[in-house]
Order: sequence, then structure tokens, then C-alpha cells
Amino acid sequence: MVVDSGLKDDLVLGDPDAPRFVLWNGKLRPVPGKPTDLPFFDLMSIGGKLRAGFGALGIRPPPPGREESVEEFVRRNLGAEVFERLIEPFCSGVYAGDPSKLSMKAAFGKVWRLEQNGGSIIGGAFKAIQERNGASKSKPPRDPRLPKPKGQTVGSFRKGLTMLPNAISARLGNKVKLSWKLLSISKLDNGEYSLTYETPEGVVSLQSKAVVMTIPSHIASPLLRPLSPTAADALSKFYYPPVAAVSISYPKEAIRSECLIDGELKGFGQLHPRSQGVQTLGTIYSSSLFPNRAPPGRVLLLNYIGGATNSGILSKTESELVEAVDRDLRKILINPNAPDPIVLGVRVWPQAIPQFLIGHLDLLDVAKSSLKTTGFEGLFLGGNYVSGVALGRCVEGAYEIAAEINDFISQRVYK
Repeated sequence: MVVDSGLKDDLVLGDPDAPRFVLWNGKLRPVPGKPTDLPFFDLMSIGGKLRAGFGALGIRPPPPGREESVEEFVRRNLGAEVFERLIEPFCSGVYAGDPSKLSMKAAFGKVWRLEQNGGSIIGGAFKAIQERNGASKSKPPRDPRLPKPKGQTVGSFRKGLTMLPNAISARLGNKVKLSWKLLSISKLDNGEYSLTYETPEGVVSLQSKAVVMTIPSHIASPLLRPLSPTAADALSKFYYPPVAAVSISYPKEAIRSECLIDGELKGFGQLHPRSQGVQTLGTIYSSSLFPNRAPPGRVLLLNYIGGATNSGILSKTESELVEAVDRDLRKILINPNAPDPIVLGVRVWPQAIPQFLIGHLDLLDVAKSSLKTTGFEGLFLGGNYVSGVALGRCVEGAYEIAAEINDFISQRVYK
């Protein structure tokens, strides 16, 4: 996608070895980046590491025979310390969610399947490696145009993520319509769909053989109610908590000396378990991760606050959110007597990240099957509540839906 949109030379990749940190007992502690780090990192006790090791090998209670929450699965397989010091802050960072309510199967399906397929996490991992090695022999060769990162990492673009949708829009030209609001969908006698939009030029109606709805489920629900009340009801039950992104900058000398590596702020960022007495979910070291994100002598920090356990951010002003983040950072990363930060942006999403709660996959199946059984086979549901919240999963999900649409239209043409 990056290559096809003409952005290969603008892609910037973070250092795959950049350390990640978790706040625990008042100190930022590095997270192990590879198995050989496990014996040496101080985020967990020796007992906690042993409990995790034995559990991963399969010496732990058996599955309960029902859908488990993330908390239940991790505590059972890997112990309390792994959950409290690694997985709980990770859930806050990825989903801004409550791991006692998130579904392990829906939210972290790849890990859940390891135990299902291999009898334990380690057994499943070995089996997955064997299957992947076998599948790689039949996979097409890697596109030589693609960049080759030295390890698993994150990426952005020279002028930020906004470059990607802008580039895709430029490639597609007038096929992309902006400021068009979908008002209604109906199915015509010929099997196609009629879509009515409110546009800057007035109300416009279009016809299409297939429709993909990648809007949030709470927006899709009322649009689908005239077609399938059952699908609409299912989609209305997904929960999106509020999240705020707060971008602020400090002078480099504001960073606490104990948080510096070779005199610099280095790393991906930090996560904060809910038990550690701070509101901020986590902080990304933007200027350390990607080049040219801050002028010389300054650091740029992107902070997230809110989520399923802190919906009260909706009642806060932007200045109050900045104050809360700044107050937290002065407990962890920033010297207490540092000057006030420069505020570069505050964005609040009242309904931000879909929560893959227990029962999520069942609700999604109800919505999809209801559309098919009521005669709306060419109407597809997509987006992050379907494929997963990570950008990479959204892209993969888009390719999967494109293949489904191709099959659907081909069957109609050749019937």
C-alpha cells in the first residue's frame, strides 16, 4: 500500500531495538525485547518469571470451557505479575480498555489460538512456527520494492501519518468524495443498492452492486435499521470509550537524568498500569522514535488519556487534560521544576476505540449473518471493530473484504 501510493521514500521506520518502558513502583522499567532479556529485566520478580515460564509450558489450570477475559486468560496461563505489570498496561495502550472485560479470543486471537492449537502457549508457538515455515514455501516472493526493516517495528511518514490518506486520495482522484454524508441505503429490484448522500452540492443518489461500510458500528447501526433490525441491534451494542491525544513539547533538559540513555531520551515510549496512581495511559517518545519531529533542543511527547476506566475526560477542558498529563509526567519522566510544556495539540475522541469485549465475535456474527439471511449479501461490514484496532490489521482486513467483494461480483456476473 505504501509503495502503490508513492510513499516508499517518505516512509520512516522506528528503531526495532528501541526500549519500551512500564511504570512500576515509581520507576520506568524496561520491557524485555527478546527471550534472552527475560532473566535480567527487573519488572518482575524471580517467582513471577518462574510462574510465567511454567505456565507457558502448560503447567497451569486448564481452560474453563467458556470465553475468558484477557485478565482471566493471562492470570491462568502466566500468573498475576505478567498480567499486572505487562498485559494490563498493554491493554491500556492498545485498546484503552479494561482487561477484565476484554475478550482474549476477540482482542488477542493469535495468542488465544496458541493454547487452543498446541495445548499450551509454548506448544502452540512451536506448532505455529512449523506451520509458518511450511506455508512460506508456497508463498509468493516478497515484493522487492518493499523496505526491509531490521526487526519488528512501527512506521510513520516524513510529515506524519496524514501523508498516507492524502497520497491515496491523490492517486484515486475524483473517485474519492469528501464531505459526503450517507443518509440512507435501500436495495433495488435489480439487486443493486441505492445510496443517498448529503453533499456540499446537495442530495445525491448513487447505485452500486456492493457496499462496504467501514464507519464505526454506532454510525452504521441506524443506517442499517430499515434493512435489518437484528443487525442494527447487534452493532449498537459495541462500546467505544473516549480517548484524548495530548501532544506537548519540553526542552531536553527537562527530562530526568535517570530516564536518559547516553544523555538522550531514547525508546519507543512508556505505559502506565492503572494501579500506579497516574491518569495518563501511556506516552510515545515521538521525537526519539522518528526524525524531525521536534526542533533541536526539544522533545515531543504524544500522550493518551481516558479510556474505558476513565470516561470522565469528557467533562474536562483541553487545558485540564494538559494539566493532568503534565502532572503525571512530572512524577515519572519530567523534572518537577521544569518549565511549562508547549502544547501542540489536544484531540478528544468521545467514541474512540471499539472494545472487543466478551461476546464481541458473537455479536459480529449476528450482524453479518442477519444481513445475508435477509437478502443483503452484497453489503459488507468492515473497519476496526471487525478486523482489529491496529492500523496493520485494518489494512489486512481491507484486502480480505476486497477479495470477498470480488468473489461476490464475479458470482453475480457469471450466474
